[in-house]
Amino acid sequence: MEQLTDLVVRAKAGDLDAYGRLVEATQTVAYAVARRVVRDPAMAQDATQEAFLRAFRRLGDLQEEAAFPGWLRRIVITTALNMRRARRRTLLSLDDLPEVPVLDEAEQTWSDAQRHHLAGALLTLTSQERRLCDRRYYGRWTIARLASDAGVDEATMRKRLQRIRDKLRKEIEMAEQREIRPEEIGRDLPAKVVELLARPRLTDLPENPVGRVLEELRSVFADFVPSELPEVVDLQEARKTIADVAMYVDAGELHQLGDGRILRYDLTLPLLMTARCGGQPLRLWASGKAYRVCQVDATHLEAFHQAEAFWLDERAQLDPWRMTGKVLQSIDRVLPGRAVKVVPTRYPMCTQSWELEVEDEGKWVEVLAWGVFIDRIVAHVGGDPERHFAVGVGYGLERLAMMKYGIDDIRRIDIASVA
Repeated sequence: MEQLTDLVVRAKAGDLDAYGRLVEATQTVAYAVARRVVRDPAMAQDATQEAFLRAFRRLGDLQEEAAFPGWLRRIVITTALNMRRARRRTLLSLDDLPEVPVLDEAEQTWSDAQRHHLAGALLTLTSQERRLCDRRYYGRWTIARLASDAGVDEATMRKRLQRIRDKLRKEIEMAEQREIRPEEIGRDLPAKVVELLARPRLTDLPENPVGRVLEELRSVFADFVPSELPEVVDLQEARKTIADVAMYVDAGELHQLGDGRILRYDLTLPLLMTARCGGQPLRLWASGKAYRVCQVDATHLEAFHQAEAFWLDERAQLDPWRMTGKVLQSIDRVLPGRAVKVVPTRYPMCTQSWELEVEDEGKWVEVLAWGVFIDRIVAHVGGDPERHFAVGVGYGLERLAMMKYGIDDIRRIDIASVA
């Protein structure tokens, strides 16, 4: 990057040789971007040449030399789009092509098509980087709001976002040069799985109905420690320990990764696989997406959101009714005054378990389940079954959000806002 920046400085000063070396260093990427827009090799070559000419004429407009890659990318995309539109009647419809992310500071939102294009690259980001991206480009948070939430100034936040964009651009450009779709990269996962993993975490967006419901539930469990759980579960490892009692879904509902791993189908299994108490009381809180193979319709999604609370304590300090009290309190916080019904159910990892149904327009809708874990689970997380008692509760966030905000189709919940 330093060498590229030096070439930009020299080119801006009128050094034609330096600009020629800039073209040599970036022409493969520029052509790949243009071809992704127009899908015609000859037209992509024309667009690339025209873009470099335009870039040379406008070098004086480039204020930050280090921003050259993103700045050039925007020029290439704009040039290719103009060519495509000029010839669209003899080639193909604009609707046949995905939108291309520009990845510069001027881009404030990403469309669904752009997010699909970015899917594989997004998997290379850390959890904090993903959260920033979702809030900036999906939740449409301003720089000022992001900075305030992170406790930094706006200049620092801009630099953070720039580093993230640079990271994404590098991944996408590598994919473009290999002439494969970005969603095919990223841990060698199937394209469908990558797409599901790359979808935004609505739990990170407080203005979304799912995010708002999570905030209200979290207030009831404020003394529980947040826990980040892996989205991919090693099923072979789980089978060596607790999978025979912790798994309760059919194999056909699992997103298999082909190497003994699966996408988590709930938060319970990864939480129990990672939680360790060391003989001390443990209160954990987790939230995020879960994944199940299903027919997507008005009430079902393949990627949905859950929240999970796990509580292990001395038997003298904890019993099923203390967790039941929190369950009822949390539902009253989200859906005040609603009629509820507690229905006994069975889970293999519980000695006792219940589902809670909420009355909604004359129908009873299940929104959560909780139960008392068997001694084997208590021992697995490091507790002593003679001394310790463990309970857990899992919430379906989309169902609660639909009931709270009157959303009749779960497929629309990601674009809904309560802000």
